[in-house]
Amino acid sequence: MVAEHGTVSAVLVQLDESWSLLTTARELAQSGVPVFPCVPYEKRPLTPRGFHDASADPEQVEMWWRHTPLASIGIPTGQPSGMVAVDVDQHGRVDGYQAIRRARQAGLVAGWEMLVRTPTGGMHAYYPAAPGLEQRSWQAARAGVDFRGDGGYVIVPPSLRSISGATVSYRVESVIPGPASPIDSDALRNFLDPRPAPRLVANPGLRR
Repeated sequence: MVAEHGTVSAVLVQLDESWSLLTTARELAQSGVPVFPCVPYEKRPLTPRGFHDASADPEQVEMWWRHTPLASIGIPTGQPSGMVAVDVDQHGRVDGYQAIRRARQAGLVAGWEMLVRTPTGGMHAYYPAAPGLEQRSWQAARAGVDFRGDGGYVIVPPSLRSISGATVSYRVESVIPGPASPIDSDALRNFLDPRPAPRLVANPGLRR
């Protein structure tokens, strides 16, 4: 089953303090969004095949979270969920927020539908996946920005992380009031992590 575009955000925008991880995972599954459990307070999958095991079967989802109530909720990005994400990180001297500000000024990151604050102070910007177009995941480590598309996954609210002894949740920070639009992930990657131009080497055989 493939979720409709915008379904993930449509479910998460309804979140309130009464929603448990099981409730959220079940609501996503019932809306057609495949989910899978990850290690409590972490991001590692609990299932043998990770996001490949993701399911939108409410009975399967119920069984997973009854067994591990604090399991983090993973969603495969790209075509399976109808959602991709730009993952902004801050660590050491790497500041993904600066990179994203530059990308925004260049007009490369408009069209997001939801912003999620991560427990480590980073941010996930959700976009609708481009229908029928494979957008592979990639990393621009020097910029502090990753792209979660086909072949990747994200952890979604209200999943928890243990940070320096404190329990911190993923939380919805902002929802766009108007229509969202797909992101050109290739253009963003080329902007954040440009490939060096190929070096031209003279062919001695052509010299006169």
